[in-house]
Amino acid sequence: MQSKSFLSEYKAYFIIGFLFILLTYWYFFLATIADIGYVFNFTLQMLQGNFTGQLVPFDSLTHYQQMEVGLFGPNYDAIAPEVIRAFEERQHLLPLVFLVEFFLFLTMFIVAKGRKQAHITRASDTVQVYSLFQRVVILLNIIVMAYLFITGFSITFGNVTGGGSMARYMRATHEIVGLGWIPIWLIMTIIAFKDHKYFVRPSTKLWNSIFLRGTYKHMDRINYYAYVAFGATLVFSGFIIWFIVPDSATHAEFIQFKRFILFFHFLGSAIISFFTFETVYSMFAAVKGYIPGVVTGKLPVEYLDQLRPDVLEEEALAN
Repeated sequence: MQSKSFLSEYKAYFIIGFLFILLTYWYFFLATIADIGYVFNFTLQMLQGNFTGQLVPFDSLTHYQQMEVGLFGPNYDAIAPEVIRAFEERQHLLPLVFLVEFFLFLTMFIVAKGRKQAHITRASDTVQVYSLFQRVVILLNIIVMAYLFITGFSITFGNVTGGGSMARYMRATHEIVGLGWIPIWLIMTIIAFKDHKYFVRPSTKLWNSIFLRGTYKHMDRINYYAYVAFGATLVFSGFIIWFIVPDSATHAEFIQFKRFILFFHFLGSAIISFFTFETVYSMFAAVKGYIPGVVTGKLPVEYLDQLRPDVLEEEALAN
């Protein structure tokens, strides 16, 4: 067996980490839609138990201003501009966020070898790779995430697309479908956890019908953990945004907290989109035959032998 150096073995982590740092810096300090200084200070205040959004010391206010804050929440000028004004002033930069991601993604795969295709001579010689449960979860995850991306973009670029009944419908369904994605994301997170070689398996057949087979390569593992981390960001922030429904009795600090969470919801969507593009490409476009395999649950032995030998190894151990 040929030994690999530490750098060559984990170069995917270093490359993605470096690109991620550049993308994060560019997004946070050049193209962000919020005032990062305020977001940072607001976070520090919340860690100290202050969720009001009132960053100006309460004791420094006049008695009348203190009465206003106590009755209506922090003054509008103290809490609104950092998110709302910044969003309005910088919304034209939002397409650049995804444009940079797209070209970054495109550049990575221009350098790659292109589409892989297995040479199949015995198409009928197949192995059951995905159970019905796994296929339903995978396909639901693909369909729901695609819909959330489409409707989410319609909200993000609302100033460009305009209003109307269609925009209102897409916004409303984005929230409802997003709630439905929460259990799908959680189940997908569990069944796609492949770094479980030390787990006890009381029943291999039952195990393989729940957890996906095979092992992760480095880039696949990066995509998985990005899906878990930023999917969690979207799930929790989306639920909070949906749960906090303002009315005439809602204090300003709740609205500000909702804006604060909305910023992180967009941040999660901007980052997870890159890894989603990579996953979709590497599984659906770069490898011919993956989609039929997910639909039927079966893949030819030759396909697995050439492109997914890790699955065949696990199948051999199971038998």
